[in-house]
This record gives sequence, structure tokens and C-alpha cells, in this order.
Amino acid sequence: MSERVQQLSKMIEDEAKHINSCFDFKPLEAKSVLITGASGLVGIYFLACLSELSKSIDKLKVYAVIHSEPTDFIMPFVSSNKIEMLRGDLAEDNFLKNLPKVDIIIHSAGYSQPTVFMGDPIKSIRLNTVATLNLFGKLNEGGKFLFLSSSEVYNGVETEEYFEDVIGNTNTTHPRACYIEGKKTGETICNSYGQQGVNVSSVRLSLTYGPGMKLNDTRVVPSLIQKGIVGPIEMLDAGEAKRTFCYIADAVEMMWHIVLHGKQKIYNVGGISSMTIKQLAEIIAKHMHVTLKAPTINSAILGAPKNVFLNMDRIFSEYYKKPFVDIDEGLQRTIKWYKRLANE
Repeated sequence: MSERVQQLSKMIEDEAKHINSCFDFKPLEAKSVLITGASGLVGIYFLACLSELSKSIDKLKVYAVIHSEPTDFIMPFVSSNKIEMLRGDLAEDNFLKNLPKVDIIIHSAGYSQPTVFMGDPIKSIRLNTVATLNLFGKLNEGGKFLFLSSSEVYNGVETEEYFEDVIGNTNTTHPRACYIEGKKTGETICNSYGQQGVNVSSVRLSLTYGPGMKLNDTRVVPSLIQKGIVGPIEMLDAGEAKRTFCYIADAVEMMWHIVLHGKQKIYNVGGISSMTIKQLAEIIAKHMHVTLKAPTINSAILGAPKNVFLNMDRIFSEYYKKPFVDIDEGLQRTIKWYKRLANE
């Protein structure tokens, strides 16, 4: 293993160790866990946490479902004989049929980049609906199911804050409908199983970032950082839209609480401070010592909401996570990650 790969894996491993220190994981003894989308940003962190836990938790078995060729920095997390990597496409019925039955399912598979899910809308729908429905058939009696939904389900809500008891009102012709409606239906499937007594929670996750993101990620944080690596950061518009970004380790920590102790059917999980895209770009440019160029016009990505801010009262009433990783610190760690990642 190259020094670069070791450094990349170590960055995620260190975050996972911190997350693990926040909980008592004895409930995972003699349990089996299946993570879909284990090569995605959320999945990698759950996998890294479980890889570390497998060294001390008796009879813990982990299945990591990965679609495409895994990146090299993931491999140290699947080296244990307690962790088995399953390569396949959750959109294919035969692959789903042959998955093992387990005690805990963390369903994090699904396109989260707008350019990707709008480019393959049918598969995006299948991953959030058909795959979700079939995965419940792989959950042992008394098990826990965690579905990764998205703050996109609030698209169309006009209030400044998004609460779990409201939902967006976009039409099925909306440019992002494949993703929005897929997530809504996925949540409905989960709630239907919940009514049958299954322990299931959906997490409306919003704008996570951090080490573990890939070079082909086109979301705003990696896009701005990758522009800064090669030269001045040129924004696509004036950046007036507001967002609340959440460092990935903070998000996964809150989701572990939900897996281990969550009682509610739906949770918002995100950050706690709001800023415009331009303010985000200014912080990144400052830390990368590059200039920032921003036009005066606004030309938001097709169908993107103007403001995104999740109300976190529900998760905080159960688990008051503190402190959150400061946006400056989180971005510096992410910049360090991308510089190492680009250093082939």
C-alpha cells in the first residue's frame, strides 16, 4: 500500500475512532450489519467505524455492498475477516435476491449528486424504491433499518426552517423529481414497515462534506476545492443561495445514535450554521490562497432550492451532539484530503 493511500485511509480512520468513542457499541455483539453504498461518503464512514469495532466486538459480521470498483483508500476497511465486500448493482433483482439476511441495514446507496441522478433518473428511482422495498426482506426479525433520505424532500417549502412534520410540494415534472419522489416513496415504504412493528428510521440528510469525497464529485464543496487546486476559483453565479453544511463525521455520529437508540420515524440531520455559496467560496479561497471570481448574475442549478436550513430539535432532544466541527476546520481537513487525493 502506497504512503498516499495510507494517509488517506488514516484520515478517515481517525474520524471513525472519534465517532466510536461517543457510544457504547455492546448492542452490536453477535450482530450482522449490511451497508449499501459502502463506497459513498456516508457508507465509507459507517464502514470505517465498523472496521474499527470489529477488532473488539465479538461475533460482529459486516457486509459492505459496493457497486463500482472500490477506491484504493477503502481497501484497509474491508481487510478483516469479519467484513465481506459484496460487489453488485442494487438496481438488479438477482443481486438483491442473493444478499444475506442481517440484523441491521444501513441503506445509504443512491445517487446524491444532482448531475448524476438527473442523468439516470430511472436508476435513481429504483435505488430508493424497489431496492428499499426488497431490502426489508433481508432484515431479521427484531432488526433495525436506517434509510438515508434527503433534505431534497423539502424542495418547494417556503419556510426558513425545515421541520420533519412538513414536506415539499414540487410537481412530478420537477427537474429533480426522480430523486425527490424516490426519497419520498422510500420514506413511505419505511413508514409502512414501521406500522407493522419494524424498527425503522429515515434520515433527511443535508449537505454533508469532508474527507472521503471523490475526485468526480460535482457538488459545491468538492467542486470549489478542485477548482482551487488548479487555479483561481471561478463561480458559476453570484452564489446568493443559502446552505447549511454538515461535516461528515458529525452527521455519521448523529446517525449512529439513531441506529442504536432512535425512536422516531424521521429525523433531520445536518449542520447548525447557515451561509451563502459565495461565503463558502470565500472561506475555501482564503484557505487555499487563491483568488475568487464571482459573476453578478444568479443562474442556480436547475431546480435547486434557494435556501436549505434544517431544524434539528428532534435529534437534539435525544442526542445533543456537541461540539460540531467548525466550518473553517472542516473545510481545511477537506482541502487537505483533496490535495492528497489529487497527488496520484
